[in-house]
Amino acid sequence: MTTMNLNLKKINTAILLLLAVNIASAQKIKTSSIELYGSIGAVFSGSFNSSISSEMANSHQTFKQYQDSTSNKETWRLNFSPQIGIIYQINRDFDLQCGLSYIVLGHQRQLNNLKYKDYTYPGVGSTSGQIVENTNVERNIKLNYRYQYLQVPLLFNYHVNARTVGQKVKVSLSGGVGFNILLKHDINAVLNDGFKIDDKSSFSIDSTGFKANTFSANLMLGTRLDYDYKKQIKLICQPMFGYFPLSVSSNQLEARPWYFNLSFGVIYSLDDLKK
Repeated sequence: MTTMNLNLKKINTAILLLLAVNIASAQKIKTSSIELYGSIGAVFSGSFNSSISSEMANSHQTFKQYQDSTSNKETWRLNFSPQIGIIYQINRDFDLQCGLSYIVLGHQRQLNNLKYKDYTYPGVGSTSGQIVENTNVERNIKLNYRYQYLQVPLLFNYHVNARTVGQKVKVSLSGGVGFNILLKHDINAVLNDGFKIDDKSSFSIDSTGFKANTFSANLMLGTRLDYDYKKQIKLICQPMFGYFPLSVSSNQLEARPWYFNLSFGVIYSLDDLKK
C-alpha cells in the first residue's frame, strides 16, 4: 500500500511539473493583444499609364506619337511618408494592422519633339494651348504629376516564426488594401533649355485637364520584421509594394500609380510583451 502511495505521489509530481513547464512556455510566447506603432517610410513611386486619351492628339503630333511619349518614359519619384496606427493581435499567427498615413505619389509624362501648332497641355501658357512659333528649336515638356493622399492602410500580417520560443526577430508576411483620400493634386510642367512659352520655362498647374479622383484604393503586399528591443518596445522594418489597379483619373488619360515604401518605426505594447 505504501509503495502504491509513493507511485501516486511520483505521478502527481510529474504531472505538476509538466503543467508548470507548459504554463511557463505559454507565458513566454504570449504577446500583447493591442499595440501602438509609428513609422516613417521612404516612398519610391511611378505609374503605369495606358494613355488611351485622344484629347491631346492633333494633326501634327499623331495620337500614336503622343501615346509613345507618355507611356514609355515614366520616371519614379522619392518622397517620405509618416504613419501611425494600432496592431491588434488576433492570435499567435495573425495580427490586424490599421493605420493613418500621409503619402505623396508622383510620376512623369513627357511631350517630346513638339512642332508648330502641336498642343501642349491645359494650363501651359496663356495662348490656345498650341505651339505658335515655327522655329527649329527642340521643344520638349516634362509633366511632373504629384498626388497627396491621406491613406488608411488595412493589413493582415502572418507571423512566420511566431511559435518559435526565444526568437528576437519575428518575420511576418503582409497583405491588404489602402483606402485613399486625395488632399491635393498638382502638375509641374518643365520646358527644356532654350524653349519658353510666354517667356516662362516652367508652369505650376492644378488638376485642370486631368480630373484626379477624390477617392481611390490600392493593393498592398510586403513583409514586416519585428525586433524585441525592450520589454514593451519593438523596432520594425516594413517594406511594402502598393499598386492602384484602377486609374486615379476620371478622364480618359489614365494613370495607375505604383509605389515601394520602405518604412522603419517603433511598436509600443500596451501590456507586457512577456509576462
